[in-house]
Amino acid sequence: MKKILITLIAIVAVSPIFAEEPPPIVEAAHNQVVRFLDLSEEQVLAWHEIYQIHREDEQPLQKEIALIQGLIEELFEAGDPDPYELGELMIDRRELGEALIEVHVVYHEAFVAFLDEVQVRRLRFVARADDVQNTIPAFKLFELIRRR
Repeated sequence: MKKILITLIAIVAVSPIFAEEPPPIVEAAHNQVVRFLDLSEEQVLAWHEIYQIHREDEQPLQKEIALIQGLIEELFEAGDPDPYELGELMIDRRELGEALIEVHVVYHEAFVAFLDEVQVRRLRFVARADDVQNTIPAFKLFELIRRR
C-alpha cells in the first residue's frame, strides 16, 4: 500500500493529470491506464471527478508541509535550533504527512470502488509488478528470465 501511495504522490508532484491541456506524456499515461483497465466513459468521468477532489484536498497540505520543512531548515541553518520549537515543527510536519497519506488512501479507495472485478485484478497485477520491478535486473543478470 505504501508503494502505491508513494507512486501516487510522485505522479501528483509531476503535474495535474486532468488539466485542461495536459502535457503529452501525462495524456499518454492517462490513456494507457484507461486502455489497460478498459475503463468505460462513465468510469473515466468518475476518475476525473475524484482526482479533482483529491488534488483540491492535497494541495493545501503539500503547501503546508513545504512551509514547515522550510522553517525546519531555517532553524538548522541558524545553528543550535531550539529543541522545543524543532520538535513542535517535526510533529506538525508528521501530522500533515499523515493527513496527506489519508487523502491518497481515500482517492485510491474511491478509484477502486468503481472498478469491476476484472479491472481490480488488472490494477493489482500492476501493483505486484511494481513490487518486483527492482529485482528483474538481477534475474536477467543470471539469465533466469529471457532477455527480450
